[in-house]
Amino acid sequence: MRPARVLVILLFLLCLGTAQETTTYIGHYLEPFPGPQVYKDPNSGTLFYVETDGRHVAAVSGKGKLLWTKDPFKDARLSFYRTEKPQIVFIGPAPRGVHPPGEESNKFVSITFNSSQSGLLRMSNGDFGFLGQD
Repeated sequence: MRPARVLVILLFLLCLGTAQETTTYIGHYLEPFPGPQVYKDPNSGTLFYVETDGRHVAAVSGKGKLLWTKDPFKDARLSFYRTEKPQIVFIGPAPRGVHPPGEESNKFVSITFNSSQSGLLRMSNGDFGFLGQD
């Protein structure tokens, strides 16, 4: 009877392990600053440019007009976390489902700092919404 119990428990654990969904986490903690970066929004044609200091972001319309320039770290009054020189190491489309209620994700740009802090920039005016830190 004892070997049967062990077998049932092992089968249960095996089934439990295969039923769990796993996701791979990609962190940006202390990732080296890649230098100036550009992300072009495919819908509006607006370019979002991370400047050489890694802190300022500028939005340029498809016609070449400067729309706004922001320092999201300073504007959001973020605290220094894990690094003395936080810099933006990623800029790109906002993930689906990660946006303020009642808003659409295609109205935001996602940024991540090398301190693992991240948030969303509103495309229209550069307002930064802090999402969190690891």
